[in-house]
Amino acid sequence: MEHPFGEIVETKIKIISMDKYPNEICGFVMNDEFVEMENKAEDTIKDFRIDEKEYIRNKKNIQAIIHSHCDYPHLSKTDMQQQIATALPWGVAFLQKGYYEGMMYFGDQVEPYPLKERQFVHGAWDCYGLLRDYHKIHKGVTIPIYPRDNKWWETSPSMLKDNCEAAGFKYIDESEAVEGDVFFMMLRSKVVNHCGIYLGGEKILHHLYGALSREDQIGRWRKYITDFLRYKG
Repeated sequence: MEHPFGEIVETKIKIISMDKYPNEICGFVMNDEFVEMENKAEDTIKDFRIDEKEYIRNKKNIQAIIHSHCDYPHLSKTDMQQQIATALPWGVAFLQKGYYEGMMYFGDQVEPYPLKERQFVHGAWDCYGLLRDYHKIHKGVTIPIYPRDNKWWETSPSMLKDNCEAAGFKYIDESEAVEGDVFFMMLRSKVVNHCGIYLGGEKILHHLYGALSREDQIGRWRKYITDFLRYKG
């Protein structure tokens, strides 16, 4: 995980988030400095809320909105919805049992991270996030974000297919697939719950749940592939 505002900012966030654990911290990056705000949420262990007056008062100077996740190593659907609403980068510091594991930034205002060897953070660095960033980097296309809960396929089984179709992906025959096309998979599931990028030949790029994103040979995964798609806009 990287910190675009430098080590001094991250160190301050690290110290404060560890000190306040298991409560979530929150604040703003302004003028390349982290400014902590009081967490006004009713349940500060599971949520955060910044006084709206503080947000309005500082809005012109806010570079990013920061909070911590304690023993929850993913983004929440609400995180994604609120990031979209503010149109600002959001940074999340992750802690497990009081140990600081690092932080990540998300949102379309953030430059995409390298596509290979990303850590897994559901909601940003996952299979759909990889799909979005590949298209942004290699095709100059911004695929819509869709806010989603962790393990969405258990409650909304058609979400991945529905959102890719709505975004402008069209089904193609496997024989037509070329570098940059997309595939769907069913992994330990009766519904489509994984996607990735076909790199041509026998190679794919994908991001499995809980693993680093990686390039793989298609052979061992072919039996799980259900469809190939191409972005048509």
